[in-house]
Amino acid sequence: MWLSARFFLFFLTWSSYLSYWGVWLLASGFGPTEVTAIITAGLVSRSISIAVVFPMLCRTIPLRRLSQLLAWTATALSPLYLTHPQFGSMLAVSVLVGISYPLLMPLSETLATIGAANGQVDYGSVRYFGSAGFLFGLCVSGVVGRLAGSGALVGVFVVGCLLLAVADVVSPVGFPTVTTVASGGRVRLLRNRVYTLGLGSSVLLQGAHAAYYAFGAEYFSRLGVSSINVSLMLALAVGCELLLFKYAGPLLGGYPVPVLFAAAAAISVLRWGLLAVPMPLAFVVLTQTLHAGTFALTHLAHARCVQSHVPEDLWPNAQALYAGLAIGLGVAAVTAVTGPLYTASPHWAFLAMAVVCLPCFLLVRLQVKVLRDEAAVPDSVS
Repeated sequence: MWLSARFFLFFLTWSSYLSYWGVWLLASGFGPTEVTAIITAGLVSRSISIAVVFPMLCRTIPLRRLSQLLAWTATALSPLYLTHPQFGSMLAVSVLVGISYPLLMPLSETLATIGAANGQVDYGSVRYFGSAGFLFGLCVSGVVGRLAGSGALVGVFVVGCLLLAVADVVSPVGFPTVTTVASGGRVRLLRNRVYTLGLGSSVLLQGAHAAYYAFGAEYFSRLGVSSINVSLMLALAVGCELLLFKYAGPLLGGYPVPVLFAAAAAISVLRWGLLAVPMPLAFVVLTQTLHAGTFALTHLAHARCVQSHVPEDLWPNAQALYAGLAIGLGVAAVTAVTGPLYTASPHWAFLAMAVVCLPCFLLVRLQVKVLRDEAAVPDSVS
């Protein structure tokens, strides 16, 4: 199916963009503070673009044409990273790419959500291919880093964007028949207290990955792990994520949304708390298995919250808010403080990630209260 292939290829590029950008920038001669500034600039521009530009494009351009436009724009901009790296130029390129390339994520999620609602695709199946693409991309990046050095990692991103654009030329089978997304609805969505509390938890839990995304690979290298083994450690995390996506139905189908968010918060505090203390490398490796709970479970909890408590006509807006705030702005906000903390000590940076997750338990309690109040008044409107 074309949509599954699209998820696979996008997340192949996303793996290098997300997991190895800090490594490539450090290898290019930038310090941790500069790396933090460059990555944060991209995250902020990504958040604003997803929140403002993406809904506007969806209202004015048919989704099929928008898919091609974004893929070829990313392909045209990605070679700019190959220019001689200077702080100012990398900052500008990070903003340009951040405005355009990440829009492919909410577009894919919107297509999958709409297609699932129309019975054209199975969301779990296409999202499974996304995780598989991310895993494959990590392996490719690990091999490239081993054979050609960290400076060559940006080439994986450039080639991946080209493959994604070429694949978009093919006439798709299984493409959701929706052409554009209706306007309006965001104010109504934000008045939905169950959803906004779930979105708040998602922002904190996904934002808490900031230190891991920016410096995780470098931290593992600092522990004496070779580049190929760093890739395997990252792949272990995504492999566990992939398994949870595949078996989420039978494993989690009977649990309500607040329980899923509470479990994700508990696992997140455990994961980042463990990395905040010195421990043997074997235990550091084992913490990678918790990625299924910190990332995938949070993603699934948000998806369940949308499907169970948000009207279908608001799903595209919900996906845009999640991508813009949780995957974008939340990570950007936490990344802004990650550089100085990481410079002082990687353990301080990961401790901060654990602290970020703690307010989720309060949000979960509030979400339970709202659901009980709504159950007690059947005619209430979210």
